[in-house]
Amino acid sequence: MEYKNYYAYPGVFHIWLDEHNHKQIDVTFPDLPGLFSGPGPDATFEEALDAAREGLALHLEGMIEDNEPIPEPTSIETLKFDKDFPEGGQILVAFVDVILSLYRNKKTEYTRVNVTIPSWLKELAESKKVNYSKVLREGLYEVLDLNRIGIKEE
Repeated sequence: MEYKNYYAYPGVFHIWLDEHNHKQIDVTFPDLPGLFSGPGPDATFEEALDAAREGLALHLEGMIEDNEPIPEPTSIETLKFDKDFPEGGQILVAFVDVILSLYRNKKTEYTRVNVTIPSWLKELAESKKVNYSKVLREGLYEVLDLNRIGIKEE
């Protein structure tokens, strides 16, 4: 069975207040029964999205390890989900995307790369004590838009 590295599924974000008046956000994926995610009390939507991405990645990795077929995602327009929750609250539906290779190995290994830059730029950078590795890493995160998909800089 062939699997992809990138997946995107509609997640149903249920936002509500618990009995202690703490905001809760639960995320379910109608296309993937049994997948439930939640970041904990008083989390932001961004934290819920990060938790949903991690939960989605772990769930899909488990399906791949078990050699299970991964279903195609349903479009948001035709998605069927429970709209009535006993706790009340608000419901938002958004696509949650993951790049599985970014979650497979949480331990980051570093590699050395050589770059070519103009000599005047190198001299200026050295006079300002610029950390080339840090600048390159931050630039790559920005160019690859990794922060948008929940991959934090190390």
